[in-house]
Amino acid sequence: MRILHLDGLRGIAIILVVLFHAYAGWPSQVPYGNTYADVTVFKLGWLGVELFFLVSGFVISITLEKTETFSLFIYKRWLRLFPAMLIATVLIYATLAIFHERPDGIPPNLLSALPGLTFMNWWPKLLNIDIPQLEVAFWTLYIEFKFYVIAGLTYYLFGKKYLTPVLVFLFALWVVTYGLTTQLEFHSLQLLANINDALSLKHFGWFAAGSTCYRYYQTGDRKWMITTLLLILFSALSVRVETEGFNLEVTLSALAISALFILSFKLTFLQNMLQSRLLIFFGTISYPLYLIHNNAMISMIIKIEASAPWLHSFLTPYPAIIVLVLAAYIIANYLEPWLSRFFRFQIESNIVKTKADMS
Repeated sequence: MRILHLDGLRGIAIILVVLFHAYAGWPSQVPYGNTYADVTVFKLGWLGVELFFLVSGFVISITLEKTETFSLFIYKRWLRLFPAMLIATVLIYATLAIFHERPDGIPPNLLSALPGLTFMNWWPKLLNIDIPQLEVAFWTLYIEFKFYVIAGLTYYLFGKKYLTPVLVFLFALWVVTYGLTTQLEFHSLQLLANINDALSLKHFGWFAAGSTCYRYYQTGDRKWMITTLLLILFSALSVRVETEGFNLEVTLSALAISALFILSFKLTFLQNMLQSRLLIFFGTISYPLYLIHNNAMISMIIKIEASAPWLHSFLTPYPAIIVLVLAAYIIANYLEPWLSRFFRFQIESNIVKTKADMS
C-alpha cells in the first residue's frame, strides 16, 4: 500500500530543510550573512525534520505489518538506507578537495564515515574515540535507526497492539522525566534522563504521532486521532525546549507543519496538491538530497558569489541547489537501485548457499 501524498509531504520536508541550510543555517559562512535568516520559512525550515519523523512513524507502522520477522525488517530498512548512504559518503570524500569550504570542516581520515555507514553515533563515545563528524545533518539518521530498532523489537516481541502504546509511553516517559529533573530538580532520576537522551526519546512524540495517525487511518477510531493531536501538541511544545526554552513561534510553526500532515489524510484537494509532480519529484529524491546537500551547497554558494558577484544574493543558492538536485536524482533513480539490487543478490545468494551447505 503506497500512499502517494506522503511522497509530497517528504518533498515539502526536504525543500524546507534545504532552504533553512541555504539561507539561515550558516550565516557566518555564506556571503549574504543573515540577510534572509529572519524570514520565517527559512529560519524555521529545520522543522521539515519533524515532518520527516511524522511520515516515518506512519510508514514504519505499515512496513512492520508487511514484514514477518525482526531480522527481515532490519534487513529491509538497511537495504533502503545503506546504498544511498554509501554513495553519498563516497561522493562527499571524492569532492572534499573541491568543496574545501565545508562548514563541517575536512574530515582527517575515513573514520568519519563510520557513524553514518553504521547509522550509529554512540559507539565512538563508548570506545572513547574522537571521530569528527562527516555531515552534521546525519544526526536524524541516527535517531531514525534507534526508532527502527525499538519499534521492531516491540512489534515482534509483544505484538502489533503494543507498538503504538509503547511509542506513546516512551515519549511520555521523556516528558515526565524531563519535567522532574529540570523543573523540580529530581536529581535521583538523572540516570533515567541520561538513558532517555541516549535513546533520543524526546523525538519519539513525532514517531508515535505518525503511528497513532496510521491507527486512525486504518480503523477510523477517534481515540487514535485524539491521541495523535495530544502527541503533536506536547511534541510541538517541547521542540528545542532543552536548548532554547519555550518559543511560541517555533511551537506554532511545528503545529502548522503537523496540521498539514493530519489534514492530508482528510482533505482531497490537499492530497491532490501534495501529489503534484514537483512535490512528488522532490519526495522521491529527498533521502539522497538530504544526505549530500548541506556542506556541498554552502561551499558552492561561496564559490558562486566569488565568481559571479553580479548575481543577486537571494539567487546565489539556486545554481548549487540545481546541481545537488540533479545529483540526488541520479542517485535515487540509477545508482541507488543498482546498488540495492547488487547487495540483495549477494546477501540472498549467500543465504541460499549457507542453507544448502547446512542441509
